[in-house]
Amino acid sequence: MVSIGACPVKVYLVTDLEGVSGVSGFDVRDSNLPQDVELRRQWSQLWIAEVNAAVSGAVAAGATQILVIDNHGPGDTLPAERLASPARLLHGGRRASWLAGLDEDFDAVLIIGQHAMAGAEGGHLRHTYSRRRLERVSLGTEEIGEIGLIVGIAGEVGVPVVFLSGDLAATKEISNLVEGVETAAVKRGVSKTCCVSLAPEQSRDLICRGVERALKRRDQILPRRLDASREIRLRYNSACAWRALARRLRGGAGLGWRPPRELCARGETLRQAWDRAIGLKG
Repeated sequence: MVSIGACPVKVYLVTDLEGVSGVSGFDVRDSNLPQDVELRRQWSQLWIAEVNAAVSGAVAAGATQILVIDNHGPGDTLPAERLASPARLLHGGRRASWLAGLDEDFDAVLIIGQHAMAGAEGGHLRHTYSRRRLERVSLGTEEIGEIGLIVGIAGEVGVPVVFLSGDLAATKEISNLVEGVETAAVKRGVSKTCCVSLAPEQSRDLICRGVERALKRRDQILPRRLDASREIRLRYNSACAWRALARRLRGGAGLGWRPPRELCARGETLRQAWDRAIGLKG
């Protein structure tokens, strides 16, 4: 068994699709057109290859337990049949929490295939949680994206986020939150739906080497706890989307509705506030 200082490493790997090299557009899973089905097949193969590159880097750094979280769309789109051992995959819907299973027993968090938050300058496929419904998300007075939420939720349980791969804007976003974090920019946004991608082989090499390096120096990268208010504000793209959510979540604990388009969610932790905001049990 490979280890660092005789201590095996336990890794939580969060992965999304939009920050993968070679993925040029938003998911076409709702389309049955032959060209879209083929495009989705190609993108899923690019995606799992980057995840497996991260798994290889983690194993080289001493990881013996790697939990991969499919954090894209409904949470069941990563091709499980190609996942490399010894990784395990948490996938499917109706989870108890957005980052299900993440606790203080993990040594580090890795983020693979991540996009920048809604409104991020130069962000390719930029959005926060839902491109169709959400305009922006704020924690206290600062706008926050999925990257910040992962960093903050991990920080609450004392686990550092040590590596991120994605587009250039995403790497800048996490570098502003976590000092010393390792990153791999595998593409650069030209516009919201156009990018320049590295060759897939180069992207995978950067990810593999970057993950290994990050985990070997994980003790130098500190967990980051965010705003202590634990109040998240969500602004929806339309009053119609806001009303639909208000009907679905009416009576939910910790929720405050601010017409015409805002929702305020509170909790004892950032994780609880966010889970309540997106309709999980919190």
